[in-house]
Amino acid sequence: MRTTRLARLAAAAVMAGATALVAPAVAQAAVPVGGGTPVLVNGTAGCTITAAGFDASGAPVAFTAAHCSDRINSPVLLRGNEDAGVIGTIATRNEILDYSVIRLDPGVAFPVRQAGVSGRAPAPEFGDIVCKDGMTTGHSCGITWQREGARFWSQACAGFGDSGGPMTKDGRLVGLVSGGHMPPAAGSLSSLGQVLPSCVHPAQSPFFIPALGVSFDAVVADATERNWPGRGFQMA
Repeated sequence: MRTTRLARLAAAAVMAGATALVAPAVAQAAVPVGGGTPVLVNGTAGCTITAAGFDASGAPVAFTAAHCSDRINSPVLLRGNEDAGVIGTIATRNEILDYSVIRLDPGVAFPVRQAGVSGRAPAPEFGDIVCKDGMTTGHSCGITWQREGARFWSQACAGFGDSGGPMTKDGRLVGLVSGGHMPPAAGSLSSLGQVLPSCVHPAQSPFFIPALGVSFDAVVADATERNWPGRGFQMA
């Protein structure tokens, strides 16, 4: 009887150990994604999130620049935290307004509002001070030189990797970083573009190629009119 009881105890211990070995791994908690979050599109293109929230269907989405990807369904990962997995995929893109909508995977990422951003506002006008946040050059501000429709040019320093980054005025989201070049009123690129350098860091020089921004209101209006993912967007 004593031997049988010991055998049963030993068998139970072995079974418990085996169960522990095959127990599923604890799932990693979903990560926050919001304006200024650095991402890798298709595993290679470093860009920045404009804003994250929910569209009219209730789906979690985020925005970045269209030129960060060249096709729909490109996977998006967090730059510097690739182990978190694919946070979403490119759902749609408009090269004219240079924006992409990322359909977020709610099991991997959840939208948050960028700290210090209280809402949205129209694109800035000449003389307005705007700020931008980007993966490469961080936070910088500068005067708006010109607005032409949905596009505006400012002296906020921006470089490679800042594309898609949020542009704000008085704590409100007004646009996304599209690139850097001279505004039309300044003449052709050959007139000043070869004289002014690209912005590498806001402290390098007060003279650099202005940053091109695209109105975020225009971006949301376009997605809504086309009934695309991102339509009726509301920030988290």
